Amino acid sequence: MELYKNVYQIQSLYGGRNLFQYLFVGDNNLLVDTGIAETPVKVIFPYLDRLKLKPDRLTLAVTTHADLDHQGGNDAIKRASPGAFLACGESDRALVEDPRALFDRRYNFLRAEHDVGFDSDPSPDAGRKRAMDFTFLGGERIRLRDDWSLEVLHVPGHSHGHLALYDQRNRAAFVGDAIHGRGCPKAAGGMAIPVTYYYVDIYLSTLRYFESLAIDVLYSGHWPIMRGEEIRDFIAESRQTVELLDRVITENLGNTPGGLTLRELMDAAAMGVGDWPKESWNIAMFAVWGHMKRLEERGKARALRGTKPVKYQLA
Repeated sequence: MELYKNVYQIQSLYGGRNLFQYLFVGDNNLLVDTGIAETPVKVIFPYLDRLKLKPDRLTLAVTTHADLDHQGGNDAIKRASPGAFLACGESDRALVEDPRALFDRRYNFLRAEHDVGFDSDPSPDAGRKRAMDFTFLGGERIRLRDDWSLEVLHVPGHSHGHLALYDQRNRAAFVGDAIHGRGCPKAAGGMAIPVTYYYVDIYLSTLRYFESLAIDVLYSGHWPIMRGEEIRDFIAESRQTVELLDRVITENLGNTPGGLTLRELMDAAAMGVGDWPKESWNIAMFAVWGHMKRLEERGKARALRGTKPVKYQLA
């Protein structure tokens, strides 16, 4: 659908969740995120056809962050539009370019010590290897027309190189998965998966950064469109979820002097939140590991690495 003049939201479903890409049409045509491997052919190109815009008219496709449902279509985009540039955040480059690196270094980096993770082999949804033409650090501007540009924001926490785009003229932010609320919702209602930030303090700084921006409307990778108070409530809920997980994790460690594994802490966190579907609790590994990393760095917890899987205790 058209969000405002010359800006479009492209919608499909993935795992029961909304999956959004965004298209900016100007002198330069910009696509934000490419979905999974089949999204360009099944969803994006048909949408472009409705606008009478051929794929080879794309100027730039920006991947907001390293996740298969945001980068999987990069190869299909480049094949259909060889002249289009592909870009992502500098710190995510290796993972965006190579599905094997994405699975080994993002989805399965906890397997050896904690016995949690995903399938070892990359999903076909992650697409093929495809090099980026360049990367962003944040602070750059993307010119759509002489009188219209977008500011590139570096908003890490969910990934080190996570990007957002800010349309100052329309006070609109396109944030990908930079803000998580209490978890990611299903398209039909209810919760789909847990929060998936990794780096807690950096994530909190990203939330503060968004609070400092003049944003009237917020567009994301999976969440409904938010305006006004809804944006402030969403950011506040995100911060409250961080505080809740901190409290639940610390209380459970305090009640178990012998220590708890990461999986046991994931289960405790899920029960503390209350509405994450049980089949999705494995995904809580990212945030819970992030909280444990922070507790270790602050000297409040220690990892017993002589155990298999590793156990954590309060220090």
